[in-house]
Amino acid sequence: MSTRHRPAPPEPPAVPVRLLDWRDGAHFAWPERCVLCGKATPLRSHAGEVVHKTCAELWNAAHPGETRFVSDPPKSGKSKDQA
Repeated sequence: MSTRHRPAPPEPPAVPVRLLDWRDGAHFAWPERCVLCGKATPLRSHAGEVVHKTCAELWNAAHPGETRFVSDPPKSGKSKDQA
């Protein structure tokens, strides 16, 4: 059994994490390495950066006031969500 060094998980933020809404299909593509943690993900930010949604949410919490990762704009009209 080999011992590989895995990157440490990101530290949980001291402030609550604001969740991102990335439901649009434009956030999905072929798997590549996340720019923040290095693990594979099919997710993309609005700017096309390869990043896990949770990594982006933790980055936002650690960098308040910066707009590197944003949510989709709310859609007008009735929601099709059941929740």
